[in-house]
Amino acid sequence: MPQTTVDVGALYSDLDRKRKLEQLSWREVAARLDISASTFTRMAQGARPDVDAFATLLRWLGQPAATYMRSEGDADDITGDQHDDLQAIGSLLRSSRKMKPHQAEALESIIQAAYKSIVHP
Repeated sequence: MPQTTVDVGALYSDLDRKRKLEQLSWREVAARLDISASTFTRMAQGARPDVDAFATLLRWLGQPAATYMRSEGDADDITGDQHDDLQAIGSLLRSSRKMKPHQAEALESIIQAAYKSIVHP
């Protein structure tokens, strides 16, 4: 059975992208989410957040946990540049002032599904 882990690098990258979009410091994000600022310092060093912090961070990003789950030997995982591409598209959609958040989420889901069907048919 493959071991599943959290891709902390991808999670931290997405948090940083959203933090910059909202023009917040890490301390401001921590205060807003009611989690320890040291959580971000540890994540920057590759440490995984605890499960409650992970859930809080996922909710703030508007992402499902599966986005950051990696299984050893699972050929269907989207990693590296592919993951970065999808996250960049998602960030752009979520930052659009012309779309409501639920519309951006719906469009992002469609794009992710199409991308996966093309890259991993």
